[in-house]
Amino acid sequence: MAGIKAYAEQKSKETIAKVHKAIDSLKRKKKNINFDSVSKEAGVSRATLYNNPQLKERILSLRAVSKGVPLVGTITVAKDKKQLQEEKIIALRQKVKQLEEDKAKLIAQLVEMEELKQENERLKNRKSSKS
Repeated sequence: MAGIKAYAEQKSKETIAKVHKAIDSLKRKKKNINFDSVSKEAGVSRATLYNNPQLKERILSLRAVSKGVPLVGTITVAKDKKQLQEEKIIALRQKVKQLEEDKAKLIAQLVEMEELKQENERLKNRKSSKS
């Protein structure tokens, strides 16, 4: 009896590891994470995912995060929260860089516009002095 129980526990651990690996793979591929995609990627049934509270909660939290749903009542895995924060930081840094580039272009346009105004004023003065 003890041998059967140990075997079942070992299989359960292997399944959990396989599912976590599949989730990480889907995240790297930037694919949707839901029960169907995880079950296909891990090669386990959806029932297995629903029946394991740890796996079910992780998938629900990742699905909620990807849809932008507030995580009220959903337990998130610290690793997933950290990755989400890192992705947001990267996106914000890219946005800041783009805004800085846009700002530099606008400043260059303003300088050019001022130079054109000054040249226009010189030409007006030159024309009026010739008349």
